[in-house]
Amino acid sequence: MKFKNLLLGVRAPLIVAGAVAVATLVPHAKALIVEGGSYPATVCPGALSGGVQRISLPAERIATRLVAAKSEKLTVQKSSVIVGGSAPTFVSGNPGSALAFESVTGTSTADAACEVGGIDQWFIGGSAGVTSQSVLQIINSGLSDSMLQIFPYNSKVALAPIAVTVKANSAQNIALSSIAPGDEAVALHLVTESGRVSSFLLDHRRAGLKDLGASFVTPVAEPATVSYISGILPSSSKVASTMRFLVPGNIDANVHLSIFSGGGTFTPVGFDSVTIAHQKVVDLPLPLVALSGAYGIQITSDQPLFASTLTRTSGSGADFAWAGQLTPLSNFSLNLAGARAQFFFMGKSVSLHVNWVDAKGKSKSALIVGGSSASWRPVGALRGVTFKVLGKEAIYGGAIVPNADGGINYLPLLANQLISRAQTPVADLRTLTRH
Repeated sequence: MKFKNLLLGVRAPLIVAGAVAVATLVPHAKALIVEGGSYPATVCPGALSGGVQRISLPAERIATRLVAAKSEKLTVQKSSVIVGGSAPTFVSGNPGSALAFESVTGTSTADAACEVGGIDQWFIGGSAGVTSQSVLQIINSGLSDSMLQIFPYNSKVALAPIAVTVKANSAQNIALSSIAPGDEAVALHLVTESGRVSSFLLDHRRAGLKDLGASFVTPVAEPATVSYISGILPSSSKVASTMRFLVPGNIDANVHLSIFSGGGTFTPVGFDSVTIAHQKVVDLPLPLVALSGAYGIQITSDQPLFASTLTRTSGSGADFAWAGQLTPLSNFSLNLAGARAQFFFMGKSVSLHVNWVDAKGKSKSALIVGGSSASWRPVGALRGVTFKVLGKEAIYGGAIVPNADGGINYLPLLANQLISRAQTPVADLRTLTRH
């Protein structure tokens, strides 16, 4: 027994020494990292509230398919503008952003950037009051069932969560009035637990036979202490705007607003230091300020929060539009499909180059430069538009897209088609051979 223990005591150091020798003398296999990239697919909403829809693709020859159809086969489109249906549209990955233009009535129109989707989507806008015809559309473009939770908020409290299951390759429409019945001020937080989900909220309101307007509410991924909302219609006797806030944390927020316009930067009366209660939706009207053109808002807060702006127009072409928090502008392209628009950009320093095609098919370009803000109002209708950021500072941009019948739309300039990159390790077997 003593001899056996002695033998083990001698062999153990030899085994360790042998392992060290092998590790030293034999070259290691190197793991080469290969980075691959591709553009993610996006999903456009279906025609909601009985509206008529068209979808503008950034270019021709892009493949699409309907979600909730029996066939999952992609069809290459010969045109850059296609007709949308009641079912959502799946758009294959490409370097541009697809847009959905929906006409509910002659004046009530709503524009939306087609979305990649995500685990968290916050909608800071909408109403579930007596005039509400609003619809939340949840789209599962994947091949398996998706489960998610809806966390609603109203002007008084955070409401109980609602569990939703959406079948594979299908969409589910939920009336906003069934989520928060009777509440005029609503916000939603959608948390996806499984599956590939994209959601859209169409805020549509009607009083009897009179249509009051429609607008998509742009989803936001996370709260921020510094936020930007850009491309807002100036107030007047027939145009009024309201700020909506939601502080998702457990502490009230101290908020400061700054208006960015062509005439400079200033703080509207009453918004130098505003306390916003937490976990409830707060609406505050913006004072009437005479501005010559589109403007933007910077929101700073000591607590992370969400903010949006609702603009209402009155008169024969009454309508409304929601503008939400923006992410920094990056190089991307979109197709406005013959719409007219005015653009507003803001940040520490604005510098970008834009190329566009007008209604006659003529290519044009412009350099947009400014201090803390800059506006661009091209003459005539637009087709393809490409933005290229020149400086290193973050730029935030939005557009006002008017309707020929008097309605308005806010279009956030969001590059939803950023490249999704993944790193794949590849073993280089050549390193196992001694040279």
